[in-house]
Amino acid sequence: MKIGRASRTAQAAAAIRANHYLYANNPVFSDPYALHMTSPAWQAVLSNRFLIKSLNSKIANHAFGLLTAQVVARSRFAEDLLKQAIQKGIHQYVLIGAGLDSFTLRLAKQYSQIKIYEVDHPDTQALKIKILSQLGDIPDNVEFVPIDFEQEQLSDALQRSHYDSGQAGFFSWLGTTHYLSPQTTLNTLQDIAILAAAKSELVLDYSIHYQDLTGIERLGTFAVSQFTHLLSEPIIGAFNTWQLHDTVQRMGYQIIDDLSGQEITQRYFHQRVDGIQHTQATHLLHLITA
Repeated sequence: MKIGRASRTAQAAAAIRANHYLYANNPVFSDPYALHMTSPAWQAVLSNRFLIKSLNSKIANHAFGLLTAQVVARSRFAEDLLKQAIQKGIHQYVLIGAGLDSFTLRLAKQYSQIKIYEVDHPDTQALKIKILSQLGDIPDNVEFVPIDFEQEQLSDALQRSHYDSGQAGFFSWLGTTHYLSPQTTLNTLQDIAILAAAKSELVLDYSIHYQDLTGIERLGTFAVSQFTHLLSEPIIGAFNTWQLHDTVQRMGYQIIDDLSGQEITQRYFHQRVDGIQHTQATHLLHLITA
């Protein structure tokens, strides 16, 4: 993203969540605030009946639905696991690259027993705080932590906050690693492994190497990369699954789950009438610290 403006991919993701919530039957992930979180331009698109009808047709869902599924499935996956973690006694939730996620509006008051840390670039964060303030009071259990991932470590940012490194936390890192260099992602994973107390949990999504994809998935990945390039936020981070597994295990993580696109489709999009399926180009990874 460019300095001085909010992330355009974060605004696009909010628009995708809004479209799914407003127009899909039986939404996989319900985000009633997503429309308010995105930009006026996206709001105009989402209010245009002709565009919406075309965008949500079965034909369009074979292509655009891959991106929709990616955005809503990762949020559903993370929040399902967060709820389980809270039941196990974890009371700290760190949203790394929080973007325009609306958890603070949807569930912060309901989960008043947990402390929520939204970590993101200050420009995106400034826009988000402005939107949140317009929609209501920001709950007392939410703390905003600014960071530039390419310039400083997550641990340095969290040390400026009230995060308690002596207690287990739940870390959600969604829709971000794709736009970071692989080394930056690995450095952050190592940093979390050192920072986080034992039994802390981490959920993230990551891109598969372009060369490991075939057919429409390779074509779709190319199309998405061109789209994000137009938004001035190109996709630059991708991994080989087995190499990534080996690396995180050597960092001390236990791999609980790594869902492929096919497995995500089976879990969340099985036999949907709208034909939405998850792309094979990204995985969902669930880790626990030793």
